Amino acid sequence: MTRSPNLLFRVTNVIKRSLVLAAAVIALSSLARAEDARPSQAACDAAKIGARELAECLRTNADRSDRELAAALEAAMKSIDARQGLMSTQKARWRRSLSDAQSQWAAWRDSECQDVAPFESGMDAKGGDPRLRCIIDYNAARISNLKARYP
Repeated sequence: MTRSPNLLFRVTNVIKRSLVLAAAVIALSSLARAEDARPSQAACDAAKIGARELAECLRTNADRSDRELAAALEAAMKSIDARQGLMSTQKARWRRSLSDAQSQWAAWRDSECQDVAPFESGMDAKGGDPRLRCIIDYNAARISNLKARYP
């Protein structure tokens, strides 16, 4: 029985593709595990510090994340001002729309963190204040989003 070189080529390609796919799955699962650590967890690890230090860490980092969010929003506004090809009235409307959207986002975040997050965590005091963790995590995501959209 003779084997066609074409068949051997196809089998080899299938094997190569399978190996590449397997490597990609392994790499992505490792990346997903690395991203499991939320910003609040990375900043204030309850397993590494005591309850008093944890409370202070969460308060400090929530305040810091609020300042970083305000700075990211200010940078986004400056990015809008620097855009070429828009009239000043268009830029003003865009800034106003972004400001309105940010206010709505902040109201949603506050409601989510104040009213929902405590129930999701089961009010587990060992992990620290879930409301502060929620603020830190959502602020980090919003900062990342703003920086990506307004470089």
